[in-house]
Amino acid sequence: MEFINYKSFGKCAKLSKGGKTMLVTVDVGPRVIFYGYDGGENIFYEDEQDLINKGGEYFDDNLPNKGIWHIYGGHRLWKCPEYLDTYYPDNAPVKVVEEKDGICFISGVEETTGIQKTIKINMSDDGNATVEHKFVNKGNTSTPPIALWALSVMDKGAKAYVPISTEDTGLLPNRNITLWSYTDLKDPRLDIQNGLISLSQANDTHPIKIGTFASGAVKVDIKGMTFAIDFTSPDGEYGDHHCNIETYTNDIMLEIETLSPIKSMACGEEAVHIEKWSLNRQ
Repeated sequence: MEFINYKSFGKCAKLSKGGKTMLVTVDVGPRVIFYGYDGGENIFYEDEQDLINKGGEYFDDNLPNKGIWHIYGGHRLWKCPEYLDTYYPDNAPVKVVEEKDGICFISGVEETTGIQKTIKINMSDDGNATVEHKFVNKGNTSTPPIALWALSVMDKGAKAYVPISTEDTGLLPNRNITLWSYTDLKDPRLDIQNGLISLSQANDTHPIKIGTFASGAVKVDIKGMTFAIDFTSPDGEYGDHHCNIETYTNDIMLEIETLSPIKSMACGEEAVHIEKWSLNRQ
């Protein structure tokens, strides 16, 4: 690891192995703001023009002097269900801690939720990575039911492939699909087949989002590369009508979102959600 300044994102930790580079913001976030081959293109979206942000009365009343929330881009850790407190402004510096099995990027405690977030990265010799997401309840009370929500914001031109069950369950249902109110099932960017949902990013300002309970790796084709996210899903209740994977797109970017089970966290309790990343040239 070394520290560099990267574009408008300030100080970042640079991790390099196996011919691949990862940059993690330290002045804000954390965000995994860059992932790609050494000297190559970034698979993640970078919001240098601050096109995606959220502010308003909730922030003015509950978070004075914290500013507004900015997407920044890249990969982030969020809280599900998506309420306004999900958009906690993470504009402060991040603590960096090197451990034997990875590097931790630790945010401050959120004043409105009592949650402290950590993203821990362990790059393997081939440049792929294990990304561990952690919540710790630092508050004085138990949380309402919440889930860890890991979002990878892909750059323009991305196409996501989400597996859905093909298990023969006889008389019982074997798959679920969750739709948001703005989702048009006739949208040409969306393709639902037996065993697979695909969603393509295109120059269309109308957003679309779809979720399901997936088994297997989620893959994204982008810039001549394939990015895969593999994760396990423990038994339990899941939010958004039982989704452990969701994908969203608009005219700017495409998101791949994985979720942990949803549950209340007692004071001092920790919860972890792990993704395994791989990146390969096509």
